[in-house]
Amino acid sequence: MGKNAYFQIVHKTNKTALKVFPASKDGEMFSIDEVIKYMELINFGDFDVMGLNAYLTKEDFRTEFVVLNKDMLPEDGRCAIHIENQGERAVARFYPPSSKGKKMTRDDILSDLNLAGIVHGIRQDIIDQFLKNPEYCRDYVVAVATPPVQGHDATIEYHFDLNTTARPKLKEDGSVDFHQLGNIKPVEVGDKLATLTPADRGKAGINVVGAALPPNKVTVRVLRFGRNITLSEDKCELYSQVAGHVTLVDDMVMVSNVYEVPANVDASTGDIEYNGTVNIVGNVNTGYVVKAENDIIVNGVVEGATLIAGGNIVLKRGMQGMSRGKLDAVGNITAKFIENSTVRCNGTLMCDAVLHSDVEAKDKISILGRKGLINGGHVKSYTNIAATQLGSMMGIQTIVEIMSDIELVKMHMDLGEKVKQSIEALEQMDMVLISIKRSIKSGNELTRQQERYLKMAAVSKPKLTQDIREMEAQREFLQKVIDSAKHVGIRVENTVNAGVKIVIKDVSRNINDNISRCKFIREGADIKSVSI
Repeated sequence: MGKNAYFQIVHKTNKTALKVFPASKDGEMFSIDEVIKYMELINFGDFDVMGLNAYLTKEDFRTEFVVLNKDMLPEDGRCAIHIENQGERAVARFYPPSSKGKKMTRDDILSDLNLAGIVHGIRQDIIDQFLKNPEYCRDYVVAVATPPVQGHDATIEYHFDLNTTARPKLKEDGSVDFHQLGNIKPVEVGDKLATLTPADRGKAGINVVGAALPPNKVTVRVLRFGRNITLSEDKCELYSQVAGHVTLVDDMVMVSNVYEVPANVDASTGDIEYNGTVNIVGNVNTGYVVKAENDIIVNGVVEGATLIAGGNIVLKRGMQGMSRGKLDAVGNITAKFIENSTVRCNGTLMCDAVLHSDVEAKDKISILGRKGLINGGHVKSYTNIAATQLGSMMGIQTIVEIMSDIELVKMHMDLGEKVKQSIEALEQMDMVLISIKRSIKSGNELTRQQERYLKMAAVSKPKLTQDIREMEAQREFLQKVIDSAKHVGIRVENTVNAGVKIVIKDVSRNINDNISRCKFIREGADIKSVSI
């Protein structure tokens, strides 16, 4: 890189001249404006600017240009300082001393920088470079700012599918499956829903005059959430408190254990499988399946569909099963009517009419109400059955049965063994957790294996405890059913029509003539009817 051209004030007898040192190689030529600024810097006074411009334009520098017809006092070396880009750097441009002046020293340069307000990021190496090999009319970056450390925007990662568009799947045969649409985003207790990476605001820098250089602004975000959600202590993670489904509405995470279908269960919804309660405003069309870990409530009619509930099933209008409909509930079933369906429940069944259906309830069956009719099919319970009317004048075969409780006793014993095993597993887990806590208290660091165990226990222990509670509640329920089965019977408030078959614990009786207002009980190897 060549040296730039520069100029110098030279002292002559009774005059003062400007001497030009031409550029070497690809060095740059200074301008007339720079000479004028230098003259202003040293308070030179008036001189022939037009003549000097013509002299510089001519580029014949073998003779000096006289700027004053008298000698002037010596002028020491000078430094013009310019601060750029809001203090990001300071640029110095040096000018030589007059022929009788003195060169700038380090102290002179530092003094000029101080006068210019430059107090930070001074580059001593650049100053040394100039002092060792001075070049004039050239820019030296003599100070640089400490730049700010840029931060970053806050980000949120959602750990569930944000796609809310239901798309039917294509079967292997090329047909469209409208059953598995994936509308529901299921979550379990303890599932992580979202993770916030907080905004980093960065760190301010310092410009050459000592002022702060702020980093770029960043977007700050927080986790927004509704009920049934736990926020971690550092406010950076969301966890579900319940089993249910998760949705994102206007950046707000929402978890509900009640899923409401605003119309029918059909091709627009597909089959529904849900961890909580399902509330259906409309009907359930033929061929569709609704599964819920809690209750299923249907305000419309259920056609030839399948409903499976971990809790209760409530059909406010009833079910026309078309010989393919199924109801299965761990709890109770309540319906307006049930026709041509298969029904199973662990609790009680209450209905206004049961027609041509296969029905089994572990607890009592109550078919009373305005019609209170059981006609056709097979209806059975482990305890008591009550109805207004059994069978019909058409003599359609109708079987009403009180089942043997031997199977219930076996289930009760199996549950007892499972409860025992679960309690032992819980106690073992508690022992390991106590050991880990003691180790931490003694000042030991967590091993990777211990850390994994703690995370597993945080999820498994509450679930195991809940499982034990549920199994014990079920055992208690079964015990009540077993106890009540000692005094079982079939009660009819109005008429038992001919063609009905009564079964009580492996003893049966065919009704050949109509009987009114009676209760059937077992007496030895016979079934007798008692008037009520």
